[in-house]
Amino acid sequence: YSYKPPKVEGLDDETGEPLVQRPDDQPEKVRARLAQYDEVTSPLVEYYAKNGVLENFHGTKSDVIYPQVKACLEKYLGEP
Repeated sequence: YSYKPPKVEGLDDETGEPLVQRPDDQPEKVRARLAQYDEVTSPLVEYYAKNGVLENFHGTKSDVIYPQVKACLEKYLGEP
């Protein structure tokens, strides 16, 4: 993914409508959501790691990660 700024600052390239930032998309709100996510998911990660069923996948593109996830699911659930 690469950021491409609008051709005309503040306007959508396709529709010409003004670009707006939602109130829940402010940096401090995003940080709070990420902190809450970490707080909620950390115990799950620890639980699955302790039980030997935690799997980690690394990548940024679904066409790279999906085959890994599919193989993992097939390992635990069997072939479809």
